[in-house]
Amino acid sequence: MIERNPFFKHIGFELVNSSEKEILLKLSIKTDLLNTNKTLHGGVHASMLDTVQSIALRSLYQCPVTAMNLDVHYFAPANTGYLFARAKLLQKGYKMAVLEAEIIDENTTLIAKGTGTYKIVRNA
Repeated sequence: MIERNPFFKHIGFELVNSSEKEILLKLSIKTDLLNTNKTLHGGVHASMLDTVQSIALRSLYQCPVTAMNLDVHYFAPANTGYLFARAKLLQKGYKMAVLEAEIIDENTTLIAKGTGTYKIVRNA
């Protein structure tokens, strides 16, 4: 379902693996996603972290979720190649959940990391 989302398609995210044990999101860096420094725009990092965390939660809870907070830490620039994002559940609650996600490049360099707090939207 997420692959049909226009924003998901526009950015160029690819869902590589979607199993109970792992959600793996891939992004091929395109020049139109670069900022004035010729590196991937920070908003793309944030979107990737939010997307992988949201997919993980939707898979777990089987209902919509919405971000309440997203903290992003940027570690290394990227401007070519592929990026991969994975999420890890830190706290599972009935109404809220907290996750951590990281983005690495094809050389396993840590590019960005973030935590997100999400509202579980039941009966939506």
